[in-house]
Amino acid sequence: MRLRLHVSGLARLFIVAACLSLCAATAFAQRSAGAFARRSTNTAARATPEYLWYEAENMRGFSVDALNAPVSNPSWAMLTRAGAPGWGMNGPGVSAEWSQGGESEWNSAAASADETRAEIYQDIEIPRTGRYHVWVRYADWLGRSENFTLRITQGGREVYLREFGAEARLAPHDETAMYWGWAFVWDGAGGAAATGAFEKGAARVSLLVERAAEARRHVDCFLLTNDLAYVPEGRAKPDFAASRVLREFAARQTPLAPLLEADVTGHTPPAWRRPLVAGRDFVMPWNIAPEFWPLLDRPPAERPLYPFNAEPLEEFVARYKGARDVPLFSSPLVVPVITLDQLATYAQEGSPFLRHLRETRAPFAVVINYSRATMTEERGQAVWKLLNGELREQFIGWISGESIGYVWNAAEVSALKLTPAMSRRELLEAYRAFYTRALGRKWSNLFHTETGAMWDKLIAAQATSSTAYAHALGRWGARMIGLETSAVQPSVAMRVAFSRGAARQYGASFLYYHAPNFGDTATTFTELQNFAGPRHFFHTRYGATMGPSLSWYRKTYYLYYMAGASAIYLEQGNDQFFKPAPGEHPFQLNPLGRITDEFVRFAERHAERGTPYTPVAFLLDPAHGWDMTDYPQWAFGVSPPTRHDRALRELFGAAYYPAPVTEGEPATADRQFFTNGIFGDIFDVLVASDERREAIDSYRAVVAAGRIEWTPAWVEQLKTYIRGGGTFILNSAQARGLPEDLLGVRPLGATTEDDDAKCLLPNDAGANLRGGVYLYERVERRSAQVLMQTATGDPLITSNKVGRGRVIYCAVPDLLGLDERLTPAAAHLFTHLFAEATPVSIKGDVQRLINRTGRGWLVTLINNRGVFKSQQGLAQVDRNAGVEVTLALRRGHVIREAREWTLDAPLEIGRNANENTVRINVPPGDVKILELVEGH
Repeated sequence: MRLRLHVSGLARLFIVAACLSLCAATAFAQRSAGAFARRSTNTAARATPEYLWYEAENMRGFSVDALNAPVSNPSWAMLTRAGAPGWGMNGPGVSAEWSQGGESEWNSAAASADETRAEIYQDIEIPRTGRYHVWVRYADWLGRSENFTLRITQGGREVYLREFGAEARLAPHDETAMYWGWAFVWDGAGGAAATGAFEKGAARVSLLVERAAEARRHVDCFLLTNDLAYVPEGRAKPDFAASRVLREFAARQTPLAPLLEADVTGHTPPAWRRPLVAGRDFVMPWNIAPEFWPLLDRPPAERPLYPFNAEPLEEFVARYKGARDVPLFSSPLVVPVITLDQLATYAQEGSPFLRHLRETRAPFAVVINYSRATMTEERGQAVWKLLNGELREQFIGWISGESIGYVWNAAEVSALKLTPAMSRRELLEAYRAFYTRALGRKWSNLFHTETGAMWDKLIAAQATSSTAYAHALGRWGARMIGLETSAVQPSVAMRVAFSRGAARQYGASFLYYHAPNFGDTATTFTELQNFAGPRHFFHTRYGATMGPSLSWYRKTYYLYYMAGASAIYLEQGNDQFFKPAPGEHPFQLNPLGRITDEFVRFAERHAERGTPYTPVAFLLDPAHGWDMTDYPQWAFGVSPPTRHDRALRELFGAAYYPAPVTEGEPATADRQFFTNGIFGDIFDVLVASDERREAIDSYRAVVAAGRIEWTPAWVEQLKTYIRGGGTFILNSAQARGLPEDLLGVRPLGATTEDDDAKCLLPNDAGANLRGGVYLYERVERRSAQVLMQTATGDPLITSNKVGRGRVIYCAVPDLLGLDERLTPAAAHLFTHLFAEATPVSIKGDVQRLINRTGRGWLVTLINNRGVFKSQQGLAQVDRNAGVEVTLALRRGHVIREAREWTLDAPLEIGRNANENTVRINVPPGDVKILELVEGH
């Protein structure tokens, strides 16, 4: 992954289910109702700790460039004020940050050492009157000051002011600082000076630069808390109340009254079927060595029989000439990729490349990364005719890694007008017009004919920005949606949910662009891209012990394959897989090559991988613009983060819990990238676009996420979905435009607050739902049942039966408290909704994916414990970190046969009067794929 050039989810409890009758719930609801006069809530009498944690990169007031994007001021550039005035956006991150765990969340703010006047600010809400400890996490330089000031005002009055960075917080011989000269520290010590007395209500927190310093100012985040004993550490966040609810549920594993029971038939809708790619279900596009094509003119016994790429090339040719069984390359899954600048030469009559395509009918792709190409008019039109005629069904498309088409140049950008005042829908439309125009011009200039944008052939494999643009690309016409993920990106299952959901919604497929980077390091066992020496210590460090673990490398293949990717493209596929170094060894596969060859042979043996089973969809606005790992962090580059963005981050953090917790651990690819989600990987992401509204009909539950503007057509679509049996979940901030008879409640036009709630679902009255202060919309119950109520008895979460389905409504706007964190009641709702949503019960702390097949189920189990690998050095392995996993089918369905696919080994089935289970141990860092054949 290189620097970006663009702005860019036990058996069923029958008694519990019976207790969910309408009569019982109605009785609870009637007791919850009563006088709807506004009440005074004494939240202070039962106060719980408040933790107000905010990220510096989300603040307002950054200096901006000509496109109104935040000025970039990365740590490695060491810019002066002239190059980056005011507060700028730090990043992309490099070794210094990631070696020590990096920033909290993804980014941070920075001001140059010679800056003397700058301010960024964050408007927050103080939830309770009292004393708060103020903490700041920032970069402390050894022997140098990096002074800045934090100021808090309320009602225009300064209530807190303190300078940070003037005094050393690091020990003189801090391990990390001895390498880099600096390290992140927390400062909040100092008795009375570290606390402030604040009134309940609005406040503004400002970070000020008021004079020059000896080193750059680099601020990660800040925290206000009335828990005066709390001391933050690293990038780990406090134990927010919603996290407590999810953690206790995960530890308890006690089945709850399900609000979404498993569909044991395992129905997979037609919309989930993967479109074939050039007639195939799965391919591995591969960069082929230019030296291979001339070899086709030699007799078969004197040359390799298959397109290949290897280092050293001469030894590969000598070892495998004439051989029919060749590691990697004899696989029919491997299809050739050429570069854009080779196209003019290769796609002409008489070329070995063109002869190979005609003889084999093999699919192929063209990678356009950082490429410039020109053709004569005659050659361009001939190639265009070939691509759109004879080779059209073989041509997979233009692989555009890390960019939407590589059109981001000064001539094109001059026509792009973006302002923060534009709505996100306006911004997205501006980008659509820009990319369509620029791509059309790029291709027309190359082929000397009118080509259009060729959206149907563009495979934009973005890394940062992939969630923001996945559905937009589908709407614009892309037939294969790519995504690049490197080991430094957290919660990749969520990113897959965006790309897979977009592909399903718009009838496309998705491609995984495999980049074995961990921050700015990568693993290589060969010479060509080995950058392990001292000159690469601060940036772009590639070598045999650099990058993520080998376990990470192996797990990614199986994760994406079983998650439904139609293609896996290897960014560095040209020089990664043969002849270990250092020293002389027999020509052979190196560790990455052995891993890749194992996977390729697995995919050949197990081509019938089934359909990923994802019964729940999150529904976002089509122009949500959200990406939790983006540069420059703002939506579409210019739209600063809002409550909408924080609502999305909290929602996805709960869906993939404990991702927000592991994100705070020391940075390793095996803990942040992979997530042992307590609900499993059971989600897709859709958008509420005017096109393909019927996509929601494929899901048993749809959760409205973030702010959405409902059109009349969408209101009708929701009615049809719910009446047909769907479960729709929304909150009060999303209810505008929806009729009361759909919601089952009537808003009273009043807002009040509480900090506790009570669950009224059977056997769940003792749930601890106390947390921070939250606001809620007061409603009058009409036809809805009350599932949860406030401590003062108001309806908080309701369920309204409509036809064969229901609407679950939460009165808390955005599901967030005043601290802009998920409320405990919302987290608890998710445990009732998602915990038993699939037909397969899986017990064990592993990441899990479920696929439906014609014979039963495929369950992918990934153990993300036991392997610790920092950016540089060999991995440490705890071989006692294996996980015992137990699997069963719900509601009386039985397992007739069971087999583990990676080792092709049969599994024993435990059968007695009370259970029908399969148990397996997943070693540390391992993947197990189990086939469960259903019986009766």
